[in-house]
Amino acid sequence: MNILGIDASNNGVLIALKKGNDIFHKESKEKNSGSYIISLIDNMLKENNLTIKDIDLFGCTIGPGSFTGIRISIASIQGLLFNLNKKVVPIITTELLYNNYKKNDKIAVLKRARVDAAYVHIFENNKSIFGPNLISINNLENIIQNALLLGEEGLYFKEKLKLKNELIQSNLLPNTLIDYIENNSDNAVFPKDLKILYLQKPLAVENFEKKNSIKIDESTYN
Repeated sequence: MNILGIDASNNGVLIALKKGNDIFHKESKEKNSGSYIISLIDNMLKENNLTIKDIDLFGCTIGPGSFTGIRISIASIQGLLFNLNKKVVPIITTELLYNNYKKNDKIAVLKRARVDAAYVHIFENNKSIFGPNLISINNLENIIQNALLLGEEGLYFKEKLKLKNELIQSNLLPNTLIDYIENNSDNAVFPKDLKILYLQKPLAVENFEKKNSIKIDESTYN
């Protein structure tokens, strides 16, 4: 089975390809790297003598994380698969990061949201026990007590809030992205049904609501 996965939820883009038993990947850490998704995929497929039709299953991160990166990656996969009978596994980024480590410890995966908040997902004994949720900075220390912090965004909050939690460095690996897609293939949907995991309303939506004294349904902006 040939599998292709996209993660653009962080600072950059990771494209992973499984062809037979081999895994290949391309990364971009450049500013606005989400705009390179299509070209990265195209180059990787050409290098491996494949076309988009040769890919059996796709995966794409849906959040939480960078709204811009996630929107671009979803739009890219929808464009690439237009009129093709292909399915995509929606990837929860906090689960993906946890799977890159996956120990029995109590682990808190943190991701930056707004200045006064964080996305929090807590795991213990290989199970999700909290989240992912949007948590105020003021409540964060209490919620993640006794948990190990995972990844570079965990370092950001540890330094910002002077947290005493132990930090584990963990960089996302291409094979972890592919494994997630394979292990969650039963959750695959058609590209048109991919939805961003909104744990908070986009700031533009909130400002529009306040300005016009109205409430906008999530289905309108997702």
